[in-house]
Amino acid sequence: MIEWIQYAILLSFIRLINIFPFRMSLKFFSGIGLLLYLFDKRHRNVALENLSFAFSDKSNAEIKKIAKKSFKNIGLTIGEIARIVKEGKDFINDITEYEGINNIEKAMKKGKGVIIMSAHLGNWEIGALAIGKKWKFNSVVRPLDNRLLNEFLYKIRTVFNGCVISKKNAMKEILKCLKRNELVAILMDQNTSRDDGIFVDFFGKKACTTPVIAILALRTGASVIPTFTIREDAGKIRVIFEEEVEIIPSSDYRKDIEKYTAIFTKIIESVIRRYPDQWLWLHRRWKTQP
Repeated sequence: MIEWIQYAILLSFIRLINIFPFRMSLKFFSGIGLLLYLFDKRHRNVALENLSFAFSDKSNAEIKKIAKKSFKNIGLTIGEIARIVKEGKDFINDITEYEGINNIEKAMKKGKGVIIMSAHLGNWEIGALAIGKKWKFNSVVRPLDNRLLNEFLYKIRTVFNGCVISKKNAMKEILKCLKRNELVAILMDQNTSRDDGIFVDFFGKKACTTPVIAILALRTGASVIPTFTIREDAGKIRVIFEEEVEIIPSSDYRKDIEKYTAIFTKIIESVIRRYPDQWLWLHRRWKTQP
């Protein structure tokens, strides 16, 4: 019953807000993000603590400004996803543009599949849809606890050529996709358990990080393309495909996994440093420690 109530409230809210012009609805969702910052003390404190650690050279005023913008970005992300319910595929065409498409096309010519290495930056959900508009695309995700909301988000995620792979026991399906020379997206900027992760440097502190991209690349020869969805403005998204990360295996497989997981994490850090107000700072990234 609780799942049904949550689902009904969300659907009713989305339909109501989509009555208004897109720009107006985005202002509303930006305001929702700001309210989240003001009244969600727990997540606000996590974000401020993370930012103070990552940018120790910045003043308290600068830290708070970045945090507020980060929460607003969450609101805008929700607002843009909600608009897909009304406008569908055409909406993605209107708000997205691409940079570095040749990097993907070059990697696909190798025929071993492409791993999209990404993070919760900008509007990562819209980015996934924009990629699926051009290529056969698979996203590795953790299912939502609410079954109805999970099905709702699944329909949105598969609007184009997208396929959703459940994070739990995903390896077998990922290998099949890479063998078919498809794209597989993995977001590797979240904290993981000691059993599933390894510790690498992230903003100068050890962070437990999934090594799955390094394992897959070393095992299959798949290309790794760092890809980030950057918000240029409210309702304007740029999908950036960076150059392929060169993977050169050595005789020490374990050291290779650690080496390339650290390299991938450093790439993510460098992009977050350029767009700090677009990352998900309310996540406890350094929760698991050695």
